[in-house]
Amino acid sequence: MWKSGGIWLATLALGAGGLAEKPHPRLWLPKSSEGALREKFAKDPLTTRLQAAVMAEAGRVLKARTCRYDIPDGKRLLAQSRLALHNIMHSAWAWRIGGEEKFRLRAITELEAACALKDWNPSHFLDTAEMATAVATGYDWLHDTLTPEQRAMCERAIIEKALKPAKAFYDKGGWWSNPRNNWSQVCGSGIALAAAAVAGKDEGLAENLFGRGLTLVESCVKLYQPDGMYPEGPGYWHYGTNYHVMLLAACRPLDRPITDNAILEKSGGAMMQLTSPTRLAFNFADGHARRETPSPAQCWLATHFKDASQARYVRGLLTRALDEADGKLNGGGYFPLAVLWLPGPPAAEKPLPTAAVYGGEQSVAIFRTGWDANAAWFAIKGGTPAASHGHMDVGSFVYDAHGVRWIHDLGSENYNLPGYFGSNRWSYFRLQNRSHNTLEINGKLQNAEAEPCPIVSSTLCGGPLAAIFDLSDAYAGAAEKVVRGARFDARTGIVRIEDQITKPSGQVVWRAFTAAAAEIQGDQVILKKDGHQITLRRTSGTGTWSITDAKPPTPAENQNSEFRAVVLTIPQADQVSAIVEIRP
Repeated sequence: MWKSGGIWLATLALGAGGLAEKPHPRLWLPKSSEGALREKFAKDPLTTRLQAAVMAEAGRVLKARTCRYDIPDGKRLLAQSRLALHNIMHSAWAWRIGGEEKFRLRAITELEAACALKDWNPSHFLDTAEMATAVATGYDWLHDTLTPEQRAMCERAIIEKALKPAKAFYDKGGWWSNPRNNWSQVCGSGIALAAAAVAGKDEGLAENLFGRGLTLVESCVKLYQPDGMYPEGPGYWHYGTNYHVMLLAACRPLDRPITDNAILEKSGGAMMQLTSPTRLAFNFADGHARRETPSPAQCWLATHFKDASQARYVRGLLTRALDEADGKLNGGGYFPLAVLWLPGPPAAEKPLPTAAVYGGEQSVAIFRTGWDANAAWFAIKGGTPAASHGHMDVGSFVYDAHGVRWIHDLGSENYNLPGYFGSNRWSYFRLQNRSHNTLEINGKLQNAEAEPCPIVSSTLCGGPLAAIFDLSDAYAGAAEKVVRGARFDARTGIVRIEDQITKPSGQVVWRAFTAAAAEIQGDQVILKKDGHQITLRRTSGTGTWSITDAKPPTPAENQNSEFRAVVLTIPQADQVSAIVEIRP
């Protein structure tokens, strides 16, 4: 039974029934659902292909090493927690669906390794939460086949290494126990799932921690407001939202109600738009551009909300990912859940939207000529560096056409560099506006504490499509007013980037980073890659083109050797107007 109403959630853990009364398996896939899943394999070829990919990965896990106590950076056990989750979920899934004993034994071997660790590194609690999820999954899915000693081993490890540290953290009001960022989603969900798994053997902790975790995760919907754009970028969307959804999805077999918040459906739509025809996302903030494979969260959202557009998109991209990988798809540690939650083929196929804008802390506009692999696609943002994992990327954009990413976001830096999340953050090149596809005025960095720079107007139909951003607060102290607009021809993919800068305090530098070969020809720059080319042309104002490397000031940073910057330097004036046209 599903209910709405956030206030009621605060006491739902005390409701009738109790977690301890639920039979195992409790998490996501009760025994009674296995038949329906096997019917799905018989009726849906895509589900069968995904299951084959999961089974192939489970076969690889048979020969892989187990997790160990390894903290190479002196801070994070996280890689080992993720290894344990990957190995346990794939092995336990393969045993439950396929029935081969070798997979059950492999999952138990991983459980023994995880439980034997001296702790799950609670000083970096993400590590604890992910390891708790891993052990809880194996314990729950294999429960009836485990010996009493093996069950006790898992129960003891979960209670001592996860639940008790989590309760102490909640009781102290620790920072992630309030809805702040992806940590709140991962830690709240991971601990709640572990509590549900061992309820009845948990020294009275389970109901308390499940209720607290669900209330916390439900309150994290504020991160997606007002219309679905996740402020930490698409990479962290997958991380935070997968855990968010894992807990919500676990509530149905546990007979626990959830708040059915439509903002999550909108967020699934935002992720659909943020992924380009090349399968690369607009990787703003601390993220990298990787080939996107729809995650379990995207599958669950499309299925749960019966969203035909998202179902069509998810199924199409999964099919493409399988085709491009020759069926050998590794979708991450919890990818078996994508098989479980895969939406069926939509009954109707209405056209997908080719333009979208999103507000909130990191405002974004996205335009495309279509949804085929060679379509032109342009994404641009406003926002603020002050967001969690934020960069000085206010005004930055990326551009794809002909199946090629032409204008890149360089991505995040090494998190272990001194002060990366502290006092040295803005000293690192990849985090500065000097390394993004935006402006530098009078040699100054963007305002690190800027209020979110909004979209002030947009046109999403007809022609041309457009979005205009007021970037003034990001350039406080460098100019009186900064407005950047983008106009996109939905037929040709031509983009016009228009900057209006009032009273800049010095020269204006316009940059775009590319991995293509670049050649200046008068007022234009020709980019060439993979047998294709595009043109960047200055169509208004003054300025001089140059091509520079993307090398940072220190050797400890990523040297960005595959990238170069296309630079337009504009002299100071009382009013600077610059228009650059990108022609595919």
